[in-house]
Amino acid sequence: MEAKITQRIKQIYPQLGSSSQKIADYLLKEELPASMTLAEIAQACQVSLATVSRFARSLGFKNFSQLKWALLHQLTQNESTNERVTQADNSLKVAGKVLAANMTTLKETFALLNEVDLTQAVKLICSAERLAFFGLGGSNIVAEDAYHKFLRVPLTVLYSSEYHLALLQASRLTAKDCAILISHTGNNQDILLLAKVLRQNQVPAIVITSDPESPLVRLGTICFYSISGNLHFQSQAFISMTSQLALTDCLYLLTARSFGTAATVIYDHQQAIVDLRHHFKN
Repeated sequence: MEAKITQRIKQIYPQLGSSSQKIADYLLKEELPASMTLAEIAQACQVSLATVSRFARSLGFKNFSQLKWALLHQLTQNESTNERVTQADNSLKVAGKVLAANMTTLKETFALLNEVDLTQAVKLICSAERLAFFGLGGSNIVAEDAYHKFLRVPLTVLYSSEYHLALLQASRLTAKDCAILISHTGNNQDILLLAKVLRQNQVPAIVITSDPESPLVRLGTICFYSISGNLHFQSQAFISMTSQLALTDCLYLLTARSFGTAATVIYDHQQAIVDLRHHFKN
């Protein structure tokens, strides 16, 4: 467990109730499995779900997912230092390390998901008059990919790779719409300005970020945390977008399933249109 979290648990231990102390005892003795859910830790400690959530907040986390993120992030960081890409590695070994890091990223990102947030996010998306995607830098690529996917469902979707236009789009959204903001750090001033504009317009915002303590999280309606697997070669760090792409895939498929045949009709129609290009003769 991360040393700082251990210290915080020990510091507040005397002030905890008997139920919360059971959770503290468990975490101080056991390494939290990546797949363990809030319900499972509640069962293991024989406490209520509310007690687990309250325990996480007592440590300064917004919810159990944030506490779990901190523990998994520390584990990921420790593992990545042992999986550095070196000059001595052959091509196949480098490929193996890259793929292993991506698989770890996906497993740990999945471990942070919960049914309530997924269900609420899909409801916001499906009920929106317009759905807008925002991202900067590498996250801009993820936002565009998500926009491309969501064109296949019966929603009006918006996206612009140019920041000024994206800001103008954000200014036109209302409480009847929905926005998905993607940012690795959640600290970029430009994405924060977009989020603040959306907040002023009372637009529900779904945030995808790798840092649960970032300012962007505080501006989001629902937040999903994307674990980032790091591979280091000399002084350069490799940050994977795998988890961000996977989260937008999940939201798209859940949305398409919610729309049912309406999404299927749009998808089939779009495929027929795209297929026309193969039938034109020069």
